[in-house]
Amino acid sequence: MILKEAYRYQNFLDRLLLEAQSLLACESFITNIKQTHHRKKSNPDAQDEEVEVKKKMVGDDGNMRMISAFTPMQTVDFTVRALEEKEKLSLAILAAKKTTKVDIDHSVAMNKKRQEFICTLKQMDRVKDREEKSDGLDYKFNQEGNQVIYHYDIDEVITIDFDRKDIKGLIKKLTKQCDELSIVLDGLLVTTEVDYTPVFDINDSLEDIILGEINPI
Repeated sequence: MILKEAYRYQNFLDRLLLEAQSLLACESFITNIKQTHHRKKSNPDAQDEEVEVKKKMVGDDGNMRMISAFTPMQTVDFTVRALEEKEKLSLAILAAKKTTKVDIDHSVAMNKKRQEFICTLKQMDRVKDREEKSDGLDYKFNQEGNQVIYHYDIDEVITIDFDRKDIKGLIKKLTKQCDELSIVLDGLLVTTEVDYTPVFDINDSLEDIILGEINPI
C-alpha cells in the first residue's frame, strides 16, 4: 500500500480500538444481569419470572442502544490483535519514511510552525494607524478644600511600530515555502510504498470484524 493508504488504515485501526475499548469500559457490556421478578408474593395469581436483561449502553448521541452480540472476551481478543497490527503498521510506516528524499515528520512539523507564524504576521498586517479618544480622570481640590474627581479628554494616536512592506513580503515568502513543501509531501503520500498488508477491510464495522460476518481480506 502507499503511504496515504497506510495513514488512512492507521486511522481506521485507531477508531476500531477506541470503539472496542469504550465497550470494555462499559460495565453493562462486561457483566450479565439476571432479574427474578417475585410477582407471586404480591399476586397469588401471578407467576415468578426470571429475566436476562439485554445489554445496553449509552451511544454517542446520548440514547440507549443495544450492544452487539459479540462477547467481552471476543472484544478483548480483537483489541490485542488490533494493537499488534497497529504496531506492525507503525513500524512499516517508519521504515517507509526513511526511504524518502525529505524527512516527512520534520517537514510537516516545520510547515505547521511556518503556517502559525504566517497567521501571526497576517494579524500584525491588519493593525492600522489610527486615532482614538478616551476619557481620563484625576483629582483636584475644590474651593472648600475637598478632593474631588474631574474628567478630561484624552487624544490617542496609534501608529504601527513595524515595516508593513517587510511583513507582507515575509508572508508571501513563507506562504510560497509552505505551498512548495506541501506539493512535495503530497507527492510522497502517493508514491512511497509501505510494506504492510491489511488484515481487516477498511469498510467493515467492529461487529463485522469480530463476528466474521464478512470474509476477511
